This record gives sequence, C-alpha cells and structure tokens, in this order.
Amino acid sequence: MLANAITLSRLFFLALCVYLLNLPDVTARLVAFGMIIVTIFIDAIDGAIARRRGSVSALGAVLDIAIDRVVENVFWITFVDLQLVPLWVALVVVTRGILTDAVRGFAMGQGLQPFEMMKTDWGRWLVSQRFMRALYGVAKAVTFPLLALLHALVFVWTDTPQAVYLPPLRIAANVLIGITIAMNLLRGIPVLIESRRFFYAEQPK
Repeated sequence: MLANAITLSRLFFLALCVYLLNLPDVTARLVAFGMIIVTIFIDAIDGAIARRRGSVSALGAVLDIAIDRVVENVFWITFVDLQLVPLWVALVVVTRGILTDAVRGFAMGQGLQPFEMMKTDWGRWLVSQRFMRALYGVAKAVTFPLLALLHALVFVWTDTPQAVYLPPLRIAANVLIGITIAMNLLRGIPVLIESRRFFYAEQPK
C-alpha cells in the first residue's frame, strides 16, 4: 500500500513540474528542474520499498508501469509544447507505449506478469533485466532535467554574452534525446516481436 501511494505521488510532482515549466520565471523553471529529479527518484524507490516490505503485487507492477508511462509521455509532450523537442519524438514514444502496453495487457490476461511474457534470452535482457531498466531510467533522469535546465537558461541567457553557451547545450540535449529514444525503441520492439506467438496461439473451440 505504501509503495503504491508513493508511486501515485509522482502524478502530483508531475503536475507541479508542468505548471512551473510554463511560468515565465527563471526561478520557477529551476524549481521544475529539481522537481523532475524528485519525480524520477521516486520511480527508483517505490519498487525497492515494495520488495523490502514484502508487498510486491501484480497491481503494484501494473501501476508502476502505468504511472511511468504517464510521466514519460507528459514530459515529452510538454517539451514539444515548449519547443525543446521535435514533435516526432513524442509521437514515437506515445505510439510505442500504447502498443507495448496493449500487448502486456493481453499477456496479463493470459496469467503472465508484465515482464514475464519475454521468452527469448535477448528479449528478457533488453526488456526485463534490471540493468537495462535502470539504464533507461538513467537516460531519462539525465535528459529530462537537462531539457528543463536548458529551458531556464534560454530564458535568462538569450541576448546576453552567455548566449554563446546555448548552442552546445542544445547539441548535448539533442544527443541525449537521441540516446533516450533509441533505448525506448530498443526495449519496446522485442515486446512487439515476441507478441507474435499470441496471434498464432491455438484458439479455444
């Protein structure tokens, strides 16, 4: 119960981040930078708390995935709206998320846990292995705050001598965006590939 409450608290911090990012105030945007880090950190601890308290459940796993998907999609869409990220990035992430979650939902209907549906060794390594999940989390944990920081610095550095630092920061942000999207697809495509067996499974008569 505590772990699920912590997971749900991410929605509050998410809403606060989006609100602050849209304010024409550098302090608000810097606070949003910190709040994004908090929001991502919560995702790292809720599962650990559930395991320590022995309260791991199918509901908790589904809730964690759902909230993580909401947070990820809302941040990408917000950064598109703030003109920090191209539209295609959000479209790719949202489409990938809908498709993989639909497959996982069907797999759960067959009695499988969200990450248990992966049968191949390479699929389990990319999708279910804790190292890969953590690596993707780190990619988002670096990319999202950097975009928020860039948003704040653009506000105060434009038309000042410090503006010369903005292009390198944009390049760094674009590189991180590319890495994060590549990992997003790398961890999503195996789910879609392995879902083929559900289509070819023998149907009940």
